[in-house]
Amino acid sequence: MPNTLSPITLTDNVGLSTNIVIAVLLVVLLLTFRKSQRTDIFPIPVTEELKGFGILTVVFAHFAYMKVTNPDFLFPLSIIAGVGVDLFLVMSGYGLTVSMLKKPMSTLDFYKRRVIKIFIPFWVALIIIFAADAIFLGITYPLPYMVQSLFGWFPTAVGFGDVNSPFWYITWMLMFYILYPIFFSAKRPWLTAIVLAVIATLIGTYNPLNLGDNWLHRLHTVAFSIGIVLAWLLHESKDKENKLVTAIKEFRNNSNLLRCIIVVAMMALVVYMSLHTTANHWPTLTSILGQGFYVDQFTSIVIMLALMIIFSLKKFDNKFLAIYGIYSFEVYLIHWPLIGRYDVFFDFLPSWAAVIAWMISFIILSILLQKIVKPISAWVDKIAK
Repeated sequence: MPNTLSPITLTDNVGLSTNIVIAVLLVVLLLTFRKSQRTDIFPIPVTEELKGFGILTVVFAHFAYMKVTNPDFLFPLSIIAGVGVDLFLVMSGYGLTVSMLKKPMSTLDFYKRRVIKIFIPFWVALIIIFAADAIFLGITYPLPYMVQSLFGWFPTAVGFGDVNSPFWYITWMLMFYILYPIFFSAKRPWLTAIVLAVIATLIGTYNPLNLGDNWLHRLHTVAFSIGIVLAWLLHESKDKENKLVTAIKEFRNNSNLLRCIIVVAMMALVVYMSLHTTANHWPTLTSILGQGFYVDQFTSIVIMLALMIIFSLKKFDNKFLAIYGIYSFEVYLIHWPLIGRYDVFFDFLPSWAAVIAWMISFIILSILLQKIVKPISAWVDKIAK
């Protein structure tokens, strides 16, 4: 792979720039809160907000640890990207299971209607990146690499070498999507979750596929299954009351003091665990589990579950997080090539202004990408029927 670019070193006041970004983010969040009208425990607006939170953690981490050489840039916004990845996997497992429990479909129909939904925006973005790299940067890729990329095979995550290093996640997510309809059981979704978690853990631990950056995959082996279990636990049918859902709704609506205490406690847990995410912070747990990456995954899951409790119990919606959630997949597809190879903002603006400019640009370009993808998706849906 070509590797003509490299990280930059910031020369302005990194601490000041970080504080400005945090301050602007807090102001935007505070100004975009609205009182919630929802009654469901885990409706689409909440899942969108969680996806928005997740993609922000990933983007901030890529600014801090890939774009620049200054590791303290954007701290602590940059330290829980793994939680963001787990949130995406949970939302995928949850959404697919909710859909399958409402309207089961065959394995072939699942592939035609669900898997292709991933590939269409992915293909559009990938083809644009390949073309732009060749036209504007003179960067070309070997034909075998381009073909395997179009099939979603990204065994490595080389920041300035691969066409889009975050695409390692595409390979991992496709594995779950391919296996899911094969093992799905509408009567026992929990069993599906166990099977997929075991398969993913074995692949992550022993790396039979010879994935070059398998350390990334082994950190995210059970989150998809947690989403399946969550959908199973919260599933409601017309002829049978879900007592768990009823109890949570009553608690959310009628226990304001205790609910606030729990939310504050979960926030404290998120902060503490975010500062203690690696195995070296938990030597006893590491000795019990035997592998450091099991501990790293455990801490990420704890943070993720705490966030999900917070978002489920809060009585306010956030428009900013929701917007980033709506366009989270598009932002994921395009953000790294843009800041890694097509950056203009860091060349001419202070680092805090460059980050803000890119955050605005990601949404604008994601809207454009979605407009390109929509008619293609509609056409594919029509011929897939």
